[in-house]
Amino acid sequence: MKPSHIDWCPMIPDHWEEKRIKDIAFLQSGNSITAMDFVEDGKFPVYGGNGLRGYTNTYTNEGDYVLIGRQGALCGNINYAHGKFYASEHAVVVYPKKEEITLWLGETLRTANLNRLSMTAAQPGLAVSTLNLQFIPFPPKDERIRIAKYLDKKLSEIDHQVSLLTSKRDAYLRLKKSIINHAVTHGLNPNVKMKDSGIEWIGEVPEHWEMCRFKDAFRRWTTGITPDSKNYKYFESDICKGYTWVTISDFLEKYISQSNLNLSDESIKLFMPPLSLKGSLMFSFKLSVGKIAFADKDLYTNEAIVSIPPNNGQCLEYYYYMLPNVLHENATENIYGAKMLNQKIIANMLMVVPPLPEQRAIATYLDDKCAKIDTIVSNLDKQISRYADLKRSLIDEVITGKRAV
Repeated sequence: MKPSHIDWCPMIPDHWEEKRIKDIAFLQSGNSITAMDFVEDGKFPVYGGNGLRGYTNTYTNEGDYVLIGRQGALCGNINYAHGKFYASEHAVVVYPKKEEITLWLGETLRTANLNRLSMTAAQPGLAVSTLNLQFIPFPPKDERIRIAKYLDKKLSEIDHQVSLLTSKRDAYLRLKKSIINHAVTHGLNPNVKMKDSGIEWIGEVPEHWEMCRFKDAFRRWTTGITPDSKNYKYFESDICKGYTWVTISDFLEKYISQSNLNLSDESIKLFMPPLSLKGSLMFSFKLSVGKIAFADKDLYTNEAIVSIPPNNGQCLEYYYYMLPNVLHENATENIYGAKMLNQKIIANMLMVVPPLPEQRAIATYLDDKCAKIDTIVSNLDKQISRYADLKRSLIDEVITGKRAV
């Protein structure tokens, strides 16, 4: 091995060269495209900065190419395009100056972590002029061919294993959803008499269960707020700490326990009581409709979150499992195609309401069943993650010459 001038690859094999990207290829951004140009059943794929964006009936390129994401938080990511395709203005097409091995070139650029060259934090982006001047390790052609063949074989084997694990994971998630749906609409007694709920997507429910509007089941429920010019000072003060601000992005587990932002103004305690009390069930009704979690402490929430306080007349654990489907089925699309709910729709949503003892029994049953499935899914996720690490390590070792092939 010998020292190189490449910051991400300080050592390369003695017989390898270092070359600038512009010495190997010509880089050019794709063409602009508007939403009107996308066609659901279009003939040709459209690639943007993060990969496939949709389809259209015209194409800009034909062949096998490496694409570099040009804009956005993931700028610098690498994708491949084959056959006829449309490259948008957010993708940089890599045109080799001589016949080149596409897989070797793409994985070399991926290993270079081009995202580190991003120019701004607000709207990250890459300049072609900057990319052109980057040096990469350049093995002899016969080695580039061997590297490509080796990676193609090994990565295909890894991808196959990941595909099997992912299919297994997805099957368990479908099983979990099926178990939840059956329990919250049919109960736990397989011999119970059934009746038509009158709601197509629910179907039959136990004869003694009731159908109830959300506002009749929960007389008390609140929506959060978003800081604006009138109250933002409260969120900047550091007089007294204590409350936590959460948004939909914090709904990662059943119980929210991580602080996002500590609010700390005495006037909040006086004039702005917590919007979600400890034990409240919270759900999103804008954008990520149906995300749901419990508050394990007094919280502040934003305007996209509804909070149901602890209720002696209802088992909120049951509604944790039942509500997501109700929310999804009642959501409507806004002008941008996003699923949304409003206060009136939420208030009038129809729900299946078993007697309180059955609510508790169903919640306990689902806690047990879902915990077991979640453990299996977590183990599968860890295996998938290990294969991803193996894949990255393998590519790095081969591309930088640490592993001879």
